[in-house]
Amino acid sequence: MRKQGRRILLSAAVIVACLYSVWPVILVVTEGFGIDLSPLFSGKGIRFIGGVPYYSGGIFPTTIHYLDVINVEGFPRLVLNSTAIALINLVVVLAVGIPAAYALARVKLRGKSVIGALLLGLRTISPFAVILPLYLIYVQSGLWDTYLGMALAYLVIDTPVVVWLVRGYFSDIPRSVYEAAEVSGATERQTFLKVAIPLVIPGIAATAVFAFVLIWNEFLMANLLVGPKSLTATVGVWVGGGEHAGSYKPIDWDELNAAAGLALIPALAIVLAIRKYLAKAFTLGVAR
Repeated sequence: MRKQGRRILLSAAVIVACLYSVWPVILVVTEGFGIDLSPLFSGKGIRFIGGVPYYSGGIFPTTIHYLDVINVEGFPRLVLNSTAIALINLVVVLAVGIPAAYALARVKLRGKSVIGALLLGLRTISPFAVILPLYLIYVQSGLWDTYLGMALAYLVIDTPVVVWLVRGYFSDIPRSVYEAAEVSGATERQTFLKVAIPLVIPGIAATAVFAFVLIWNEFLMANLLVGPKSLTATVGVWVGGGEHAGSYKPIDWDELNAAAGLALIPALAIVLAIRKYLAKAFTLGVAR
């Protein structure tokens, strides 16, 4: 009986935690379809008229808001901008971060712990500390409102994450694997490319997804460093869409929620597409 009671409590706790996590997403999606649930949960939505319960909210689903966002507000262009910026950033950060992570995990370097601490410290720096200098530099150098400029700016955010995560995956490879490669006459470069990289591909994929989601959801830096040409999805949703960005168009909350719901799709699709690699990444190093 005690075990059954514990299982019931644990299951209830998991259900509550899941509902707490996905409830904002549910509200965004339903509001995008024109379904107003706020009167129901405010306690004032159900009234009795002549003894018959009456709901004063609006449960009348419609796709008009999603169609308006796609066809009128220029949302596909915002998605294209965010995707291009994120992909450019991923190419750069993986090209730099993977060799750096291998060096920190494998190569004997002086001051390696200091380098790791500096990278970790970089992750703790507030974006407010770098956004104004970046803005001044970008305006003078012509990188403001460009894909490349935003991709380089985001290196401040995801470089420490990529280096530390991938470093952990390289460190989880048994030492005997590296020693076997050395005995076989492999150079450090060959060990890195032909032995270490294939073993941590799932971890690299998981890290790339995590970095992509970080960049996709970023708002503060994009709000200052982009203009109408490279407007991202997060900023575009906030200001009211691509074609009305910067205007004084009244806020349509249903369209705003529809745009926010559509903005969730690319990142969610990528996670679902490589979920097999994510599962493998979470088990790396278990059998070490």
